[in-house]
Amino acid sequence: MPARRPIRPNSENAVRRSIFLAFVLLSTPVAAGERDRPALNPAVTQATIAETICMTGWTRTIRAYVSEMKKIKAELLAAIGDPIEHRNRYELDHIIPLALGGAVIDRRNLALQPIEEAHQKDAVEACLSSLVCQGKIDLEDAQSAIWEDWRKAGELCGGL
Repeated sequence: MPARRPIRPNSENAVRRSIFLAFVLLSTPVAAGERDRPALNPAVTQATIAETICMTGWTRTIRAYVSEMKKIKAELLAAIGDPIEHRNRYELDHIIPLALGGAVIDRRNLALQPIEEAHQKDAVEACLSSLVCQGKIDLEDAQSAIWEDWRKAGELCGGL
């Protein structure tokens, strides 16, 4: 297997995601110009996609309990100085979505996303998942694309 190259966000992406990331990677040190890749679900690999992400309804079987997600969302809101009353302004987003093998409850894969962006990213996630399941793009390529810049990843889907 070829060595993976480190992925660095471009400066435009870093600016756009200032709110999106909301320093969610609190437990992970962030070096200048770099950040660690979000956690993945080890059960999801290119070899297992037929039994995992490409199986209708599979993500519903692995979702975290709502109470766990609410607790994490409240902690992230507090970390950026927003009161709990602002919780409806954000979605607790899986940076690498479950439908592309992102970790379910690992905080390295969770971030606050402004609600107005959430539906746009959801469409990109669904498209990329479909492309992976159709064999048009490899799982790792889809994961990297959405992690690097989900808006640019939408170009793979006809500019979503």
